[in-house]
Amino acid sequence: MASLRCAIFVFVLGHCLWVCFPGMAFGQWYSGGTLHEATGLEWQKADASNRLATAADMVAAVAKGGDTNIHYRTVEDFRPYAEQLAACITEATTTRAASTLPVQDIAALCVASMPWHVKE
Repeated sequence: MASLRCAIFVFVLGHCLWVCFPGMAFGQWYSGGTLHEATGLEWQKADASNRLATAADMVAAVAKGGDTNIHYRTVEDFRPYAEQLAACITEATTTRAASTLPVQDIAALCVASMPWHVKE
């Protein structure tokens, strides 16, 4: 649960920085994620770039929380993990039951199932 709290903190911090410096991140694969508060159905309807950017925010927050095996130096190092997380969330949201669930909850379950989640 601490990782999720950390993810929310980093997400809010990221948006504050984006408001102050929007030109620096514009056009990057990891920018423009707007699905943090979305439902499963909204995730399914969103485009792939929005899904990937949102997943990147979530992976960055989890990695910075320190409870993972993710080794990173730049934001580019997060991409394979973000792709895995986006794919997991996309797969999980295909069911009718998941269409009303919050993406954050689905993401937390996906992260917990990833081999890079727990430190060795």
